[in-house]
Amino acid sequence: MRRNLSALLLIFALLSALLPEGSLLAQEPPPLYTFQECETVEEARLRDELNGITQFVFAAEQGRLDIAGMVESAWFEQNVDRVVDAQVDAAVDRVRGEEDYWGRFLSGWSAAKAEELTTKVANYAFGSDAFRTQIDALAAAIADELAREIGAMTARSASSALLCVQEFIGDTFSQTLVAVFQEDIEQKVTEAGVGQDAEADFSVILDTRTKSLAGVGVIIASQIAKSLAKKVAQRVAGKLAGRILGKAATSIIPLAGWIIGGGLIIWDLIEAGEGALPQIRESLKGADVKSAIRAQVAEVVKTELGVEMPELARAVANDIYAEWLDFRQKFSRVLDLAESNSRFQTLLDSTTADQVGKLATLVAVADAKLSPEQIEQSINSGVFERIFFLPPLAFEILRTTGDTEKVIAWANLAGESVAAVVETELYKIAQPDNFADRAALEAVLALGDGPAIRTLMELNQLEREILLALPTNSLAQAVVAFSPEELRWVASYVTQLTPQESNRLVSQLLREPALMPKLKFEDIRKAVVESDNVEETLAFLSERKAGESSPVEVVATVVEDTQRVIDGQVPWQLFWRKYATRQNLLYVGGGLLLLFLLWRLFFRRSPNVNVTVNIPDQRDGR
Repeated sequence: MRRNLSALLLIFALLSALLPEGSLLAQEPPPLYTFQECETVEEARLRDELNGITQFVFAAEQGRLDIAGMVESAWFEQNVDRVVDAQVDAAVDRVRGEEDYWGRFLSGWSAAKAEELTTKVANYAFGSDAFRTQIDALAAAIADELAREIGAMTARSASSALLCVQEFIGDTFSQTLVAVFQEDIEQKVTEAGVGQDAEADFSVILDTRTKSLAGVGVIIASQIAKSLAKKVAQRVAGKLAGRILGKAATSIIPLAGWIIGGGLIIWDLIEAGEGALPQIRESLKGADVKSAIRAQVAEVVKTELGVEMPELARAVANDIYAEWLDFRQKFSRVLDLAESNSRFQTLLDSTTADQVGKLATLVAVADAKLSPEQIEQSINSGVFERIFFLPPLAFEILRTTGDTEKVIAWANLAGESVAAVVETELYKIAQPDNFADRAALEAVLALGDGPAIRTLMELNQLEREILLALPTNSLAQAVVAFSPEELRWVASYVTQLTPQESNRLVSQLLREPALMPKLKFEDIRKAVVESDNVEETLAFLSERKAGESSPVEVVATVVEDTQRVIDGQVPWQLFWRKYATRQNLLYVGGGLLLLFLLWRLFFRRSPNVNVTVNIPDQRDGR
């Protein structure tokens, strides 16, 4: 709860905001606290130093508050005179009804009786519900004004304490952390979503140090001020009536001087039935009584402020100190290293505020993976600084491996591409010496896909280099489509083919993955690479009419392919690999059986034709 309150109490106000016109806070500022102590204060004494600053500022500001003027202004704005007059009139009427004639008559001659009636009237008038209600309203109005004034005091106090923390951070750790602390406060204020209605004269607390904060505003704990003002108002309302009634007959309500030891003149005997009541009415409605009541209100306000101000100053100091503790915890190791290691402090001093978070991240990673001695060594050797200037993703290499030298090795090899090494998780499956140079690494990274890269990295360096000669798009598809074993076969082909032939081979395989099993034989590989027409050879292997066509068409294809083998267009091994499957053998056997039957039918069983020729005999001369 305290932590949430602390955040909500901080309001970021623009430096140009000015105190509303007519403010009762003095325009000449009191002397500011000396910050020399903040530059040299030990961290264990920082809270006490902040409390000393806020107490100093509040004490100086409180003495300059015009509380009487504040009460008078609220009095007339609330028209309290009208309520006082009405309640005095009602009280006089009530006392007149309660006293008999001789009692009223005697009050005109006896000071004691006059004092008695005066006290009764005062008790009735200033103890009435209407008067108490009006005092509540007056107290609320004073509280509103008081809240504004206390807000300005709190602004000066809180900003002075904040400047002290900044001086302490800058002198003890690094000026870079001062800017980070300011940004941290600013972010909390923005997240809290408060501060739009802050009213304070911030210009009176500015000096050269404040102006160097690049527009960062002053911190105002306005909620504290409002809470205090409300508390003071409640106490004023609760104690005011008792204060007035307790002194009604002595100091607050001045009695008419002629009553004491005097008497009524002869011609006024007719009016003697009223006694001192007319004079009491006039006296209690007079300016002196109302002024005395305002003085009592101012006294109560001043007394209550005297009680609350030290606690308020302490609360402001605690809030600012709590912000330091939050900051201390958030950047604890950065602060410790800056304090203990001069080279780290130099690195921190050269770092911009927006990079401190990155530095804190690297420190956290180092703490998780390295021993204190290793961290110290990496800082002193410059390795830590080198890693810091790499892209933040490179820290993952250290987080995974716990090896600073490996981070540097990858950075030296990859250069600006070290982030891609992490994104693809290449560093998890490979070592920098797996690559001949940066070009070889970038060729692998060009695949862009982590699983594809992991598949490719299962090949040896020579096989990878062979395949990396292929167009990137083709290779990216191939490493997804084929297993590492199949990629090795592809590499064995590519290494003996021209680039154009290699591209055709890969394209054919991507279009017809079923062709791959036929190529996974050494005799086929030799036949393909030694072929005069690789494209035609691949086309021969890829033709798969068997199983897709009718038996007659299959037989025709077999006859055609057989003719190609006889003519020497393709080696017999290709014919065998193409048809050396159970299904193809059945088709071929069936086709050959069909041919045999047809041959027997049309050639072996054809009828014999006998022709007889008669030749004439020439011997007889016939």
